[in-house]
Amino acid sequence: MSRLKQELYDTFGGFADKRITNISSGKIFIVDDRKEGDFGANKRLYSTFCQILATVIDENTVTVDLRGNVPDSERVRKVIEELGGAFTESGASLTIARGEQGGLFNLSRAITAITGKRYSVASYKYVCPRTAKSLRHLMGALNKAWREDP
Repeated sequence: MSRLKQELYDTFGGFADKRITNISSGKIFIVDDRKEGDFGANKRLYSTFCQILATVIDENTVTVDLRGNVPDSERVRKVIEELGGAFTESGASLTIARGEQGGLFNLSRAITAITGKRYSVASYKYVCPRTAKSLRHLMGALNKAWREDP
């Protein structure tokens, strides 16, 4: 059984596809803090929401994808590049290997710093703190899954 998948499953309430309950079958987790109020009448997330998905590649590697209203600044781009990730037209993607999960804290700090000065995207007032908090929550789950003691 995968310790990493089990920790993410327990922390985030299951896989992104709620029909999957077998740990060996699923690999994608919704790690943002979405709530009922984040969806419009059409049952889709509001365009001002930053979606965060974690995909388990293997027991020591996770891909993190940010989609939608991804907080963007020079510092955020720099941290993502330092983590080996990249911004694309649809968002940002990065790979976190065991021992590198502290990079998520650096990314959360860079996102939080956006609202510490003037910013041009009004929704950042809400998006940046929520996105940063979700990244720290993911980092905590990875720390727990990847701790050295069995």
